[in-house]
Amino acid sequence: MAAGRPRLRIGPLQVAGGYELPPRPPGPAAAQDAYRQTFFLLGEELEAFRQGMALQAEAASAVARARTPEAAVILGLWSRCFFCLADACRLMLWGSYPSCPPLVRTACDMVAAQRGLLSSGFQEWRAWLESWPAQDRERAALGLEMGRYRASASIAGEARLASVYRAAAELSQPHFGATLLQVGPEVALDHLPVAFADCAFHLGWAELVLGWLLRLCHLQAETVASADLAPLPQGTAEAVARLGDAVEAALSRPDRCQLTEEPDGRFLLVNFRRKAGGHPRRLVL
Repeated sequence: MAAGRPRLRIGPLQVAGGYELPPRPPGPAAAQDAYRQTFFLLGEELEAFRQGMALQAEAASAVARARTPEAAVILGLWSRCFFCLADACRLMLWGSYPSCPPLVRTACDMVAAQRGLLSSGFQEWRAWLESWPAQDRERAALGLEMGRYRASASIAGEARLASVYRAAAELSQPHFGATLLQVGPEVALDHLPVAFADCAFHLGWAELVLGWLLRLCHLQAETVASADLAPLPQGTAEAVARLGDAVEAALSRPDRCQLTEEPDGRFLLVNFRRKAGGHPRRLVL
C-alpha cells in the first residue's frame, strides 16, 4: 500500500446462508405451466443444482472467515456468479428462456476470472489494490479504478467452460438466427413464427439452460475447493466430486437437448423439442 494511505481493513465478508429453488411464479398461466413441467420432467437435475448451490453457500461461509484480500476478491466474483446462476434458474423455471444466455455468459466470466487470479497468484488484484483508496476531489467522491480484467485464457484453457461460454455468448447477441431460435423455435422451411414475450414451456430450452447451470455450478465449486483460501467444511471435496458425477450423468443422456460447436464454427442443436413426446429436431446455427 502506498505510503501515507490508511491501512486497508478487510471485511466484514458476509455470506447469506443456504439456497433454495425459486418459488412458483406469480405471473401468467403459461409461466405456471412451465414451472410445473420443468419440475416434473427435470426434478432430479434441479435437485442436483440445489445441492450444488447449497454446497457453494456453505463453502463461501468458510472462505469469508479468512478476511484476506484474496478471499475478498474471490468472494466478490463468486457472489456475482452465484447471483447469475440463481437468477437464470428462476427465469428458466418461469419460461423466460431468452433472458438466460446473458446471465450464463456473465457467470462464465466470473468463474474464469477467479481461475485466472488463482493461476497468477493474484498479481492483477494486488496491483489494483495499490490504487486504493483514492479521493476524487474534483467530484467529491471516493474513486475506484475500474481495474479492467478479463481471463480469456482461463476460458480457452478449460474445455468445459469454453463450450458453455461460446454458446451462451453467441445466443446473447442480436444475431438473426439466435433471435429466431429463441422467439420462434418452431421455425421451418416454409414457416417463420415469432411469439412475442412467450413464456410457454419448452423442454429443449429447459434442458439446455439447466445443463449450462449444472456445469457452471460444478465448475464454481471445483474452483474454490482447489483454491486453498481457507479450511473448508469436512467432506467438501467429496461433495464436489459427487456433484461432478451427477452433472456428467445428466449431460450424457442421449435424449438430452445439446448445443455443440462444429469444426466449421457453426453450432449443432440436437433433440430440440417443446414436449417430452415431441419429435426431436436438429438445427444448425
